[in-house]
Amino acid sequence: MLIKIAAVLILFISYNAHSAFMQFNFTGFVSSIENNANSEFDEASLLNQPISGSFTLDLSREVRGRLETGWYWWGQVEYGLPVLTSQLNLGSTTYTLANQGIYNAFEDDFFPEEHIEMYNGPDYDGGPIGDGESFGDFARFTETTPQGETNLTYDLSIYFFDLINDFLVFSEETELFDKQPDFSQPFSWVDVDFTDDNQKGSGTLRVRENFYPAAGGFERNIDSTLGFTLASVNAVRVNSPSTWVIMIIFCGLLIRKRVTVK
Repeated sequence: MLIKIAAVLILFISYNAHSAFMQFNFTGFVSSIENNANSEFDEASLLNQPISGSFTLDLSREVRGRLETGWYWWGQVEYGLPVLTSQLNLGSTTYTLANQGIYNAFEDDFFPEEHIEMYNGPDYDGGPIGDGESFGDFARFTETTPQGETNLTYDLSIYFFDLINDFLVFSEETELFDKQPDFSQPFSWVDVDFTDDNQKGSGTLRVRENFYPAAGGFERNIDSTLGFTLASVNAVRVNSPSTWVIMIIFCGLLIRKRVTVK
């Protein structure tokens, strides 16, 4: 297993050294907190606090997906090598999702659980369909002790649309053959008025921690969701992921330990 992961990592680094990436940097503020078990997020101190973050998309690997209508395309990476890394900055804490824990030894494969979407507006057949995109990323951290196994997961996603500005276009290949749209289109999206729906964006970070005792059973330690309203999204092209991202991927795939937030 370790030999396979190391080989994949070497291939990943050498291949990505010549690859292009698109980075989607976002800002916003905390708009809701839901704690269904022990609290990960403190509502009193975090509501309305600013957030920032990013999703980085590997443009070298095409995601299989579908054009559901003439204006909405979606794709999922259920297995195989991932295409996304992401992070969310919340005060002094940074949540980094860099494909930790996506390798399944039993299946001997990678399961990234990622999704990307694009909306081609700002209208379609006279209807109010906005230009927009959506991204979803996932990470899992597992810690095993004589007492049992702790499974900690992070799901980060954003979604935004714009009914006024036309900045995204589907290619003929997307419209005819369901091929992935061009996510390398640069743009700067800003919600100029939070009181109307002409431009709107939101996101969530869900944190879940479950404990499985060695004697059997199940305990839910954490199930918390932080919701945020997006203020801006900027899409810029970058040449390659930073070294620290590659190192996080390496450590995450090999060790799959509990997350360290900084």
